[in-house]
Amino acid sequence: MALMGYKTCGERFGSPYQIEKAIADGRLFKMETGVYSDDGSESEVEVLQWRYPESVITLGTAYYYYDLTDVIPETYDFLTARNARRIQDDRIRQYYIPAEVLKVGMVVRDCNGERIRTYDLERLVIETARMKCSLPSDLYKEVISAFRKRTDEIIPAKIGEYLERFPKRDRIERIIDEEVF
Repeated sequence: MALMGYKTCGERFGSPYQIEKAIADGRLFKMETGVYSDDGSESEVEVLQWRYPESVITLGTAYYYYDLTDVIPETYDFLTARNARRIQDDRIRQYYIPAEVLKVGMVVRDCNGERIRTYDLERLVIETARMKCSLPSDLYKEVISAFRKRTDEIIPAKIGEYLERFPKRDRIERIIDEEVF
């Protein structure tokens, strides 16, 4: 299970003709323009994360993968560094954050056979509080309720450790204290 770009395929198979022959023979799978796979088992979200390696799945998409909501997201929510280039893909809704906190709490998680880069529950609580005003109120209430039911899985000390790196941490911490714990 390995994704690769056209250049890597060229190095491996030799020529555009050989690449097309490998696709026709079933030895190589074209996932989308410029993205190829050895076995074709990767999901759309895995392909997108391969294409945008400096992104992390967050908010609605992460809530769905963590079973915090049963709402299937229409687009994938990706968080990138504030200075990252704009992702021009209609399947992705992009959010920005300072680069120094992008990878805080990031994990690679297996969700129904898909390996995704997302955040642990503690960081997801922070993202929810941080983005409170941007989330639809019904989704926010549903997710906060789900967090309350899972407080035994959430480590408050980890949240405190993560918050030390965030701007506006006092506001985020107040929201978490009042609404989650």
